[in-house]
Amino acid sequence: MKPKVGQSKQDFISSFMEQMKDEYPDEKQRIAVAESTWEQSLFKIAKSVDESQLVMGWANVSVNADGSIPFDWQDDVIPIEVLEKAAINFMMDYRGSGEVHMGESKGVVVESIVFTKEKQRIMGIPEGCVPEGWFITVKLFDADVFAKVKSGEYKMFSIQGKAVRRRY
Repeated sequence: MKPKVGQSKQDFISSFMEQMKDEYPDEKQRIAVAESTWEQSLFKIAKSVDESQLVMGWANVSVNADGSIPFDWQDDVIPIEVLEKAAINFMMDYRGSGEVHMGESKGVVVESIVFTKEKQRIMGIPEGCVPEGWFITVKLFDADVFAKVKSGEYKMFSIQGKAVRRRY
């Protein structure tokens, strides 16, 4: 279950709590999943820099800063060790960022870090401050795509690639 366009957080959480009782019988777990689902629906691009057409934000989050587990838009959860391996392979072999996961690359990932607990500890970031996930900066080459990011039409990154779903 995902938030509907224009739906308030309160309406979404209330609806989720009612409709997902069978799937999440434990109320605390259900509210955590509802909150995580709502957070994942929010604007993902953290910052944009006009003159250089740089866009920064989370490509994927494995564990929220509060320890809750988010679901992505395909209802997948990517364990941090799997995400880190995928990010390294992506950066070595591709680095392209498309438009809505289709067509030619419209930009390139120019900065990338997967924030694991170990890396956060090494950097002196206290536990619980930053999610475990993949943070990127994309240099967009297409002015029209950059305009869609700035206007809010595009709210998330489009990292193209292939994966095999597995149950963990």
